[in-house]
Amino acid sequence: MPDDNTRINGLDLAATNAAIAAVGANPAASHAPKSSRVRWLSGLKFKAQVRNHVFMVDEPSHLAGEDESPNSMEYVLGAYAACLATGFVLNASQRGVHIQNMEVSVQSSQNNVFTFLGLSEEGHPGFEEIKAKLFVQADADQATLREIWERTVKTSPVHNSLVRPVIIAPEMDVIA
Repeated sequence: MPDDNTRINGLDLAATNAAIAAVGANPAASHAPKSSRVRWLSGLKFKAQVRNHVFMVDEPSHLAGEDESPNSMEYVLGAYAACLATGFVLNASQRGVHIQNMEVSVQSSQNNVFTFLGLSEEGHPGFEEIKAKLFVQADADQATLREIWERTVKTSPVHNSLVRPVIIAPEMDVIA
């Protein structure tokens, strides 16, 4: 275990541990409320806002989009890989493991995207399978890296959101 005065994998552990302690001192923060707004721009292009960040969502050209940004499903995959990468860096750093190189690769298939396109009533358009693979070069043995990876997957918020049932409540307001 490194001490709090250590900088490892680009993280200032003192600042990281202080931030984690501050969040942990507020029981209401355990639910980590989040929100997003998405505004239609034109065609199949949208502008999403999360906190003070804005990003574009578009469809590929073969689906009548302009292919200027990832589509929604691609953002989910990117969010999953980024969450796993973030968790691995945090967990490795807290264990004193120095990472030289790391990448998370994700691949997916959908059950039946034709349902989204109105071409089929069978199945659903959601993910059928997502494979995530960690490529890592670090100063720890394989067993330690596997422990860190397994903890990372187990505690990943995005992983848990994808594999567990989530209550979703779609609503609509018609603006006159």
